[in-house]
This record gives sequence, structure tokens and C-alpha cells, in this order.
Amino acid sequence: MRARARRPERVPNAAAGVLSAAASSTSGRRRATAFALAIACAACVPGTQAHAEKPVFRHPFDGQPIDVPEAKTKTPALERFKQTGENMYRDDATAVGQGKALYDQWCQVCHAADGTGKMCPSLVVSDHIYPQTSNDAGMFAILYVGASGAMQSFASRMSQDEMLKVVAYVRTLSK
Repeated sequence: MRARARRPERVPNAAAGVLSAAASSTSGRRRATAFALAIACAACVPGTQAHAEKPVFRHPFDGQPIDVPEAKTKTPALERFKQTGENMYRDDATAVGQGKALYDQWCQVCHAADGTGKMCPSLVVSDHIYPQTSNDAGMFAILYVGASGAMQSFASRMSQDEMLKVVAYVRTLSK
């Protein structure tokens, strides 16, 4: 008599359907292979991926968290950014173009058209004045609250969504 293969544990999310389908459609050694495959594929099932941590926006001077209030104009990109730190505009040509227009209006006079810096630091080198600008949440925070020298807050000059577009454009300068 053949020993019955143990069913995989149920996973309490969308991957459960994948796992139980894999377990019921196979037997023995094939079941173990199907189970391993289902685990590997579970990362592809919406709702099963590990969620990125909610970003903490920090002040460039003391590293203390800053309050970024709810935006007057909410967009899906801004909402996702505030939850995950992921800037959806980085792969959106239209948004990057809008970010370039804002950069040309507000930023290039100090940071140069190519981001290499004039009277203010370069935005395209890996040696950052404020290390937090190496990620989008950090650059957003500096746009929101400002930094030393001429870098004043842009919170009253552009929307939070527009700031995200500027960050998306700046990221294209170093490519």
C-alpha cells in the first residue's frame, strides 16, 4: 500500500487557490513539484506579494519625520507613493514630460538644465549632499520642506503630485 502524500498547508490569501489546485491535481512526487511551483508562482498572484513598507518622509537637517498632510488633489500615483514609496510616474512618459516642464520652470536655474548643478548641488551624481535624495521618498521630502541655502519648500508652489513628476524627471537625468 502506498503512503498518502501530505497535502500542503493552506495559505490564507490569493495563493491558497493556486496551492490547493496544485495539490489536488497531482499525486506523490509530482505533488511536491507542483507545490514548489505553486509557491514560486504565488508571488505573481495579485495580493500575495509582500507589501513595501510605508515610506517615512524625513527632514534633511535632523532626520526627524515630517508631516505630509493629505493632498488637496489626490491621484492614484500619489496615493500609491504614500503607501509604498513607489513613484509610478518613473515609467510614464507623459508624467516625465510634465515633470521636465516643472523642472525647467522651478529647478534648472539652480541645478542646471542637465541636473549637474550650478549654485546648488548636482542631482545626477551618486555622492549626494543629502543622502536621502538617493531615493524618491527622500527627494520628495526635500521638495516638500526644503533644504539649506536657496532650496526653499515647494509645498506652496506645486502640488504633491507635481513634485512626484519632478522626481520622475530628475531620475531620467542620470541615465
